[in-house]
Amino acid sequence: MSDTSLGENLRLLLVPGVGPRIRRNLLDFFGTAEEVFQADFLSLCAVPEVGKKLAAAIEDAKKIDVERELDFCRQQGIHLLLDTDPGYPAGLKAIDDPPGILFVRGTLLPQDAISLAVIGTRMPSRYGERQAKRLVGEFTQAGFCVVSGLARGIDGIAHEAALDAGGRTVAVLGHGLAVDVYPPENRRLARRILESGGAILSEFLPRVSATRGSFPQRNRIIAGMTLGTVVIEAGQRSGTSLTAHFALDYGREVFAVPGPIDSPVSAGCHQLIREGAKLLESVDDVLDELGPLTEKVPTVEGWNVSRPAELSLSEEEKAILSAIGETGTTVDQITRLTGLPVFRIMNLLTMLEMKRLVHRGAGQQVFRA
Repeated sequence: MSDTSLGENLRLLLVPGVGPRIRRNLLDFFGTAEEVFQADFLSLCAVPEVGKKLAAAIEDAKKIDVERELDFCRQQGIHLLLDTDPGYPAGLKAIDDPPGILFVRGTLLPQDAISLAVIGTRMPSRYGERQAKRLVGEFTQAGFCVVSGLARGIDGIAHEAALDAGGRTVAVLGHGLAVDVYPPENRRLARRILESGGAILSEFLPRVSATRGSFPQRNRIIAGMTLGTVVIEAGQRSGTSLTAHFALDYGREVFAVPGPIDSPVSAGCHQLIREGAKLLESVDDVLDELGPLTEKVPTVEGWNVSRPAELSLSEEEKAILSAIGETGTTVDQITRLTGLPVFRIMNLLTMLEMKRLVHRGAGQQVFRA
């Protein structure tokens, strides 16, 4: 991506009134952001949902010093990720109104595509806190990246639990990355996420402060970039429930943790279960529902994974898994292909079975799950 193209895409984002949908209309009509700003007034007015007022605003935006904005991002350690970039989250690109640009601090990795959103109330009960820590620990061990909104309550607990378990976590903010993290008590947590090698991202311009409406807008990103959304305690009418419904609209799986029937913070979870969300007791419920990924996801080490648990495999486990063919392979064949001793293979096969990556058949035959 050239600096010119990046700058013109940023310029388009700076036009008041141009949101994800109208941006898409403009790009569909003209092809590129550069061509949008080369178009004349009448051509701009011909674009669906672009009237005279917005066309004038687009023409005025030609005066914006985008290089100054790009320099500011560089100084702040913020990099810009266009929806045409290979590193842009594939799941997010698939929704109806993806952000044209993501502002990112830290590092997004290819395997972050294997992620779960973990969200919930800002005022969890002790039961909710306990279940959040337990479940996130299981998700992390299974190879999932945990995505949440760095809010008070369940969001913050989910990020902390993922870090405590040695896993990856990504935070999506409802404001720009150059303003102080909100809520202020999670600023230390934000630093910890970055220090761990994770990422913090936002679709808002770096200097944009949080508003009441920015958090619902942020929630669609959390739902859109993940394979499924896990809800741990939520009121019936809450931002958490809104995120879950975004996920349902996007065709993603929603999992809800049941709670005491007389608990107001469990009412939203029970309603989601009535509406078709999967009742969640352990990571097995998630793995059963998601199954193998439809497309293999490359990792930074070059290993293509089709199940979350593959992310945590040792080199020997990877060698055994690679040796197993589509129609199954015997232990003797695995021994010849890997060069590992039989006793070691038998031990590793037990571990792979526990991770639900293989199963054994008759006659020492081994199959991929």
